[in-house]
Amino acid sequence: QTFPGEITLREDGTPAVHPNIATPCHPSFASDKYRKLAHGALTAFIAHLDGKYGSRIVGYFPGNGVYGEWLSWNAYWEVPPGSPPPQKFGVEDYSAPAQRAFQRWLKEQYHGDVAALRGAWGNPQVNFGTAAVPSENTRRHPTHGIFFDPSISRQVPDYFEFFNNLVSDVLIEQCRWVKAATGRRKAVGAFYGYLWANYPHLSMNHSGHLGFYKVLGSPDVDFIAGPYTYDNRGVGGGNNAQTLPAAIALHGKLYFNEVDTETHLQQRQWRWGNSLDNPRNFEETRGLLLRDFAYPFTNSFGMWYMELLGGMYTDPQIAGLLSQVYKVDQKYLAVDKQPAADIAVVLDEDSDRYFADGDIFLPALLSVQKQWQLNYIGAPYDCHLFRDLQNPAMRDYKLYVFLNTFKVTPAERTATQERLKRNHATAVWVYAPGYIDRQLSVENIRALTGIRVAEDSSPGELRVEVTSYAHPYTRSLSRSFVYGTDVNVAEIKRYFDHRLYLKDPSDPTLKTDVAGFRIQPRFYGDDGEATVLGRLAGLNRPGLLVKTMPGWTSVYSSAPILPASLLRNIARAAGCHIYSDVGDVVYANRNFVALYAPGGGSRTLRLPRAARVTDLFSGRVLSRLTTELPLQMEPNTTRVLGLE
Repeated sequence: QTFPGEITLREDGTPAVHPNIATPCHPSFASDKYRKLAHGALTAFIAHLDGKYGSRIVGYFPGNGVYGEWLSWNAYWEVPPGSPPPQKFGVEDYSAPAQRAFQRWLKEQYHGDVAALRGAWGNPQVNFGTAAVPSENTRRHPTHGIFFDPSISRQVPDYFEFFNNLVSDVLIEQCRWVKAATGRRKAVGAFYGYLWANYPHLSMNHSGHLGFYKVLGSPDVDFIAGPYTYDNRGVGGGNNAQTLPAAIALHGKLYFNEVDTETHLQQRQWRWGNSLDNPRNFEETRGLLLRDFAYPFTNSFGMWYMELLGGMYTDPQIAGLLSQVYKVDQKYLAVDKQPAADIAVVLDEDSDRYFADGDIFLPALLSVQKQWQLNYIGAPYDCHLFRDLQNPAMRDYKLYVFLNTFKVTPAERTATQERLKRNHATAVWVYAPGYIDRQLSVENIRALTGIRVAEDSSPGELRVEVTSYAHPYTRSLSRSFVYGTDVNVAEIKRYFDHRLYLKDPSDPTLKTDVAGFRIQPRFYGDDGEATVLGRLAGLNRPGLLVKTMPGWTSVYSSAPILPASLLRNIARAAGCHIYSDVGDVVYANRNFVALYAPGGGSRTLRLPRAARVTDLFSGRVLSRLTTELPLQMEPNTTRVLGLE
């Protein structure tokens, strides 16, 4: 209230407040006044703490935004069960500081060339003094189906880039202050990079987390942290980061996985009071907590358990289990745990900027693909940023899965194909790979994937029906095999965080369901040299194709949410090692492998080399030397095994 001109605002001039905060106090990240006051407060705080307790403090963890997670103030609606829902979305930031900062950013971005700005925005009247933050209505209505077409106007993608860079700039700035205040002797990090996360009501663009590559490049940030994905994470689900641990490691930084798993002692509720799929007894809790330990243990990053609700771990059995976890971790602390995945899943933060606020497609394309399918391939996978395919420090993989690689420049296209050729890798492309450059074009898709596609302007669901079962990718699949946006919807809704899947983004109460997806445009194969394995339903055109390219293999799918069984077959054909083929969640490196089994029964664990296998928690040697180990597992249990 002291500085009313410095807070973040909605378009109508009202404060963009979080629903649980009564007083309009959230600062605009663009406010110079706020940043000056924050600098003074933070450095004084650090001086006080380091002066009194410095020898006991290893590092600092600056937080900002909602929950201290650097989420913009209205990126996320969290309303306790029984509380009234919000009546208005808080699309931000329309404050005077943000307007001025956006204009300065545009002048720098377009090198002071007004003609370039006018051409990019498709507006012959705009200049650097009048360019405005796009209206809420403009931000919600793309210009070409679900995309903003850069040949029509870059106003919205420009603002989304500016806004996310603004958040990342403030994060880096505050980490730099901590570094300076501690003589660069302390570790500094933050919650950030939630590129998998689900923001169906305001979209990824409003999160503030699409400045991840910039944060990873900062020498003032030593580590990144985040709670693991909330979608389908209970009984039968998987622990997998909202951010990209492999990308973090590639840039020389440490990742911490926050484990706030519900136990049988506490039953966290959904937004409107419906219960999660929580463990019902200690055995199910044990399966989840061991799963949650196995993920960082096999990937060489850190973790902590978070007491989210109070009383979640107040139980002698849980305390005994965590004591075991600690002993196992200490015993094998010095053993090599570097990841050895054959599969890379590639995300692109730049492509997200061409989607609207309120987009409902990205959750299906990203979070559902990961939490319902990728986690059950039966092999570990690493997650990387698309930009890092040009990073020589990034190791080669046998299979690359490109989920949202839609914005691709000619230079990036060439670098991507050169990487694929290095070890005759296989690439899986989804929906509209490479579609966006200076303009939207299916020719861009062909240039990237090597597969010619066509575009249909009619809206509809994206569902692929497999039509050929003679190929190694499809031979073992059940007949009438289908996948896409209208498959398994009831289950996804049931286990989607806060049950926000397919909610109407125009309803701030988040209670109105959308009948289904109406994706526009739709793309299909139009390449006589490619092998057709499936058809895009509704258009009855090729929707799943494979083509042998010079030095690599290209697989194109018109629909997202490729099933684990299909991906497993593609991975196996690409030479990837598959540990289990019965739908287990598998975490593995050269010296350890862990299986979480949603379904019970017998399975065979296949090892990449002959090894002695020891159960780390029982200490029992399961086999003296083997490449195949029969295992009998109860449902929802976890085994963590050592390989020697």
